[in-house]
Amino acid sequence: MIALLNGSLVDVANGEAIIDVNGVGYAVRVPATYFAKTGTQIKLFIDTVVREDSITLFGFETTAERNCFKTLYSVSGVGPKTALSIISFYSVDDLRRIMVNRDIDALSRVPGIGKKTAERMVLELKDKMGTGSGGVSTVAYAGEMSTHEELVQALVNFGYKRNDAINALKPRVEDINRGRPMEEILRETLRGMM
Repeated sequence: MIALLNGSLVDVANGEAIIDVNGVGYAVRVPATYFAKTGTQIKLFIDTVVREDSITLFGFETTAERNCFKTLYSVSGVGPKTALSIISFYSVDDLRRIMVNRDIDALSRVPGIGKKTAERMVLELKDKMGTGSGGVSTVAYAGEMSTHEELVQALVNFGYKRNDAINALKPRVEDINRGRPMEEILRETLRGMM
């Protein structure tokens, strides 16, 4: 799987960039807001989407954009092309605020996103993009997997349900935000859950 491309930009047209990496040209779908001069050296963080009939590369300037893109198309009924449209329409920070505020109308402004899809996205992504119950932001969404999300995933890997893991970590949010070692928080949380 391709995760990063570093090379010379040959062309950008219709949402697709062609990047020359040591003589091999890669076609990469990029957000509509992407702009770079041809001939310049660029680095794109890649998400490789494999389907039965195609392999498509989606490229982003930051890991925050790439990870937000992956989170968006994890929603049922939202494919990679729609997720790319959303990333083109809103920044990662704007999307986090939309999810925190449950702003369905703002999400519905994106071409191709209807009200029902926007409602489903807000419902499914409220915990993945920095919100807890009651719409209160508990973790800053930094693009790369946050410490909170890593802890949730670790607890899920131990066999706990996602909602139980989120609830068990609520008392530890202050420790997480202060940068306390993740291993200590995980041990204490596991002890508390047993």
